[in-house]
Amino acid sequence: MLTAVTVMIGLAAFFAAILALANQRFKTEEDPKVEELARELPGLNCGACGFPSCREFAKALVGGDEEAAHSTCRAASPRALDIILKIAPTADKASGKTAVVFCGARDKDKTKKAVYKGIATCRSANIVSDGGMSCRYGCLGFGDCERACPFGAVRMVRGLPEIDRDKCTGCGKCVSACPRGIIELMPRDTGDLAIPACRSEDKGVFVRKICPVGCIACRLCERLSGGVFFVENNLAKLDMSRLEEKINWDEIINKCPTRTIVRA
Repeated sequence: MLTAVTVMIGLAAFFAAILALANQRFKTEEDPKVEELARELPGLNCGACGFPSCREFAKALVGGDEEAAHSTCRAASPRALDIILKIAPTADKASGKTAVVFCGARDKDKTKKAVYKGIATCRSANIVSDGGMSCRYGCLGFGDCERACPFGAVRMVRGLPEIDRDKCTGCGKCVSACPRGIIELMPRDTGDLAIPACRSEDKGVFVRKICPVGCIACRLCERLSGGVFFVENNLAKLDMSRLEEKINWDEIINKCPTRTIVRA
């Protein structure tokens, strides 16, 4: 018995020595810049930079990866961003985008055609008779977007997500989480931009019956904006290529009969 134990210990020591030798001989030295940058990155592993983790982004950037060199961490601290720009001067300085909600219906505005009693997520509700909602386009209100946001920038308020622009990094997690597609990323520097907070393509006569803040395709915003707003498939839309034109956003917002046009 003692002999067997001695032999096992000896073999374990032998193979440990072999592994240690192999590790020393074949190991690759990691650039210290990787550790420096990874230490400064937020460690949220949100994937907004295009890489699966903060460390993988750091390794790719330091290693000269072309994709990483034209990307950035959208939640980077000023120090981390400074390190990124020193390593890759071509990297984006900021994402330049923020999430915007294209629905204005809160709990009090939502007409129900049934009572949904399934799993309390938007993704589940959406596939079960539209979550009991009469509107098949609007926010379902279960907060998938809020749970998906790694930065705490989305908060559900009376059945509708609100975006904290100071916290939003434009990572797009909330966009992917919404099964109705009512959240989009838009340029952060659009000033006093107004948007049509509706996604319904139903005819106005039906929209009036089920949602007091839905678009009824009256075309008033189209006329007041000179075509910057336009109606397509029964829905007001915004021509992003014409945002440089001088527009009286307040007039459009105040004259919209259903208050569908709101500040972004």
